[in-house]
Amino acid sequence: MADPLSLAVLSMTTSLAGLVMRGAAVAVDPSWGSAASLPGEAVNTWRSLRRLQQGRGQENPLEASIKARLQKQVDDASERYELAGISRSALAGAVTEMEVALKELSGDDATVLEAVRFPDNFETYLRRRAAGRRQNVEAAAESFFDDLTRIVTDEFIRLAPGSRAFDLAALKQLLAGQEQLLVGQEQLLEGQAETHGLLGAMATDIKEIHGAIPRGQSASPTRIRFGSRPRVTAGFVEREGQDELFNAIFTRAEPRTVLTGMRGSGKTQLAAAVAAKCEGEGWPLVAWINATSHTELVADLYELAILTGIDAPKDVPPGNIVRRFLDQLRSADAADSLFVFDNVENLDDLRDLTPEGNGIRAIITTTRHLDWNSLGWLPLSVGVFDREQSIVLLCQHTGDAHRDAADQIAEVLGDLPVAVVQAAATAKSGRYSLSSYLERLSNHPLELSISRLEGDDYPDAVGIALFMAYEQALEKLRNEHPQQEKIAVSTLGALSLLATPGVPTHWLVSLNDDSDAVRDTLSFLKRSSILQDSTDGSKIIIHRLQGKTYRETYLKNQKKFYEACTHTIKLLNEININRLENFEQKQQETRNLVEQIGAITPQSHSHPFFSNPTFVSILATTLHHATNLGMPQLALTLSESVTQAGEALGPGHPDALASRNNLAGAYRKAGRLDEAIPLYEQTLKDRTRILGHHHPDALASRNNLAGAYQEAGRLEEAIPLYEQTLKDNTRILGHHHPDPLLTRNNLAGAYQEAGRLDEAIPLFEQTLKDFVILLGTNHPLTLTTQNNLANAYCDAGRLDEAIPLFEQTLKDRTRTLGHHHPQTLLTRNNLAGAYRKAGRLDEAIPLFEQTLKDFENLLGTNHPLTLTTQSNLANAYCDAGRLDEAIPLFEQTLTDRTRTLGPNHSDTLLSSNNLAGAYWHAGRLDEAIPMFEQTLKDFENLLGTNHPLTLTTQDNLAIAYRTAGRLDEAIPLFEETLEDFENLLGPNHPDTLTSRNNLADAYRAAGRAEEAEALLETPSDSEDEQDGTEEDPDHTAGD
Repeated sequence: MADPLSLAVLSMTTSLAGLVMRGAAVAVDPSWGSAASLPGEAVNTWRSLRRLQQGRGQENPLEASIKARLQKQVDDASERYELAGISRSALAGAVTEMEVALKELSGDDATVLEAVRFPDNFETYLRRRAAGRRQNVEAAAESFFDDLTRIVTDEFIRLAPGSRAFDLAALKQLLAGQEQLLVGQEQLLEGQAETHGLLGAMATDIKEIHGAIPRGQSASPTRIRFGSRPRVTAGFVEREGQDELFNAIFTRAEPRTVLTGMRGSGKTQLAAAVAAKCEGEGWPLVAWINATSHTELVADLYELAILTGIDAPKDVPPGNIVRRFLDQLRSADAADSLFVFDNVENLDDLRDLTPEGNGIRAIITTTRHLDWNSLGWLPLSVGVFDREQSIVLLCQHTGDAHRDAADQIAEVLGDLPVAVVQAAATAKSGRYSLSSYLERLSNHPLELSISRLEGDDYPDAVGIALFMAYEQALEKLRNEHPQQEKIAVSTLGALSLLATPGVPTHWLVSLNDDSDAVRDTLSFLKRSSILQDSTDGSKIIIHRLQGKTYRETYLKNQKKFYEACTHTIKLLNEININRLENFEQKQQETRNLVEQIGAITPQSHSHPFFSNPTFVSILATTLHHATNLGMPQLALTLSESVTQAGEALGPGHPDALASRNNLAGAYRKAGRLDEAIPLYEQTLKDRTRILGHHHPDALASRNNLAGAYQEAGRLEEAIPLYEQTLKDNTRILGHHHPDPLLTRNNLAGAYQEAGRLDEAIPLFEQTLKDFVILLGTNHPLTLTTQNNLANAYCDAGRLDEAIPLFEQTLKDRTRTLGHHHPQTLLTRNNLAGAYRKAGRLDEAIPLFEQTLKDFENLLGTNHPLTLTTQSNLANAYCDAGRLDEAIPLFEQTLTDRTRTLGPNHSDTLLSSNNLAGAYWHAGRLDEAIPMFEQTLKDFENLLGTNHPLTLTTQDNLAIAYRTAGRLDEAIPLFEETLEDFENLLGPNHPDTLTSRNNLADAYRAAGRAEEAEALLETPSDSEDEQDGTEEDPDHTAGD
């Protein structure tokens, strides 16, 4: 093994560690920082800290820890590159150049500020700043230099702002405050009333929360604000019928109100004004639901249900979760709540999905004109401005008192609010008089008639006014800031093609390396009334009519449309979930992608996206991430997107097949194996037909299908498929490629599950040896295989080998991943299980207890791994005779799993089996037997009569019958179970031997000693109830 690069070469003692530490100690040492500190003071603090660190000879513990973390990553990276044949001198040169770059940046306060303000773009920033140094690196080591940049970026972002979320948020606000105030000064002044209302509501929230929470308890939000509601436009004009609407909402006179009117009439703004008032008055729940399609509507209600605390088991479809949420609302105590369903296109989409209950009010915005009264809704027509309103708005916003010109503009635009507001903003931005604007509007050469949908009836000049707005904006940017014009074109294209509720602001900021230029462009377009922010500032929104105008004018040119599609797909493709370290961030970014893809799917103007392989690849990747991040039901909302991709690219296109494969993975993760397996089978068939039997994608499909068969208990199909896949993978890729090793690990797991431990253990041992050679001792796949081998030793009763290997795996994972990483805790759980099997309960129980506590802190009380550990702790209590502790814990686990996973999930049924076993141990047969009988019935319905878990429960029921003296029922059940175990797992599997031993005991109890002796060479007087201990062996499968 090559020697690692040393600290002496990297010279990290001052510049690297000092640079990272400049921000870190602000949160670590309370004396350094305060949320109220001004940005300048924070900078001075970092400067002082750096000088202090450089001047003193002794490192603080945190600094030493950082250096150790960075050194480890640099060592690993250098080792990989040396194995690839890159010379040490080239690598050392890259390290030196990075060192020089860091020395140059160490005195630059802008670097720290950039990391705190814009962490998502900090790597791009650092790469740009270090580009000059990269040019001095040998070509062979350029990739290593890029890795160094990434390593420094990750550590810097992680530590610079400190570890307290409040400090980080406060500092970001303070650092960004000056820019926001300058850019939005006019909007803030004009929207002062709404701002004060929101601040007042926030203050009330804080008082109520702190007043209601006993000392020592943490606060949780008492009010929920959901959805991407657009801001109420500064200077919002009161509308006819507005008083009636507010009265209906705030006096509970009408629980259901529908706002009808043509696009651009201000329906959404009026609904937003109501929502803002509800928020200002402190209503507990204000939700803004995108109702453009049934899919989007259900997706929003599903996310809202989760936010409000509704349990959402992975195997329960979103529609069911939404119904639970609506049922809860109906039965809840009276509370003022508002639901706005924006842009309802089809009333059938709302069928059975409209919230009802005490205090609940619902508003619909739609262009549809129906007999709303007969449908149970109060209809309010939102028309155009009164002429006087149009004139006053135009004159006030432009500062031009020429009422005649204003009157003529309003006439031409039909007083349509969106057009009148846009005309005022365009005239003001272009510094035109109203007369001059009227002349430009009347004589514009564009011959345009925006296509109209049902309910639309506005003059053609509306399209021209909206077109003039972005035409003028782009021209102004072209003349003054050419770079920003390109940014504006990309932004407008993306917004007009993506989801109408808006696009995440941080995505748009990443459109260009110059994030400041992007922010300036966005601010300019917002001042021009072309774009607006969502209320929480997380999204940028373009009005539907403005987006439609942009598509039908600027993007009417096929070349420009193609460029817009390309830029938009590039925007989506830049979202790299793997680069995010925070689990919640990964989930949220994946939700954002699902929202965009789901919104694109029904939009006819976005259909060309599905003919682009890169976009369909993004779809496949998003499905993969949503599934692996514990959101398979969210992934399944994209099933129509997968269908559309297959239709556009052809069902045999590699990316369409990848999407279908990953959709099958979502079904599998959601526990819907009856849907996953046919989809996997069809995908395998198509990949084999198109790509050939030995293409990597076809082999991956085979591996996935085998994994699904294994989960369904169909080992007789899973094992041959794994074996053939391993044979083909090895022949094509060689013995030491990761793919064959992964399949070999999975095959070994299937052998283990089938009781073929004499085949499983050698296979695990060889796989571990090969992973160590190929990837090193600390690679995740190496440690996973090491953990699985230890489990196999455990199953074989070779505890003297299993326990040291678990202990070594725990040590390795703790060192590489940290004490509280889920994989570390998983290994600790397995080690505790091995201690338990060895009878070392005095070691097992404290380890289970600590692991349970850590899982609860890390993942929450309802996470599957938390509940697995809780179940295992209960089993250990049971073994120790501490039934008074075991039974309540089993009962709690069963309750938790029933609530989070559903009553028919295999883990829930396993908990039911274990609780029944605990009742049996306690002599409570009147409770144990009915529970075993019901669990057996449920396992048979879920997994079939021959699944190992079904047979284990059947064996346990027979034991309970025997204990109750019901030998006439016990013996036939024991005989049936033994025969099934022998057929399924073979005569020498531990479960088969246990079943044989139990039958022999029953024969003896019935006085049939000769049959017992014939069954067993060595009689046994013990009974082996099987508790279904859950050890989570970490088996890995998938693409």
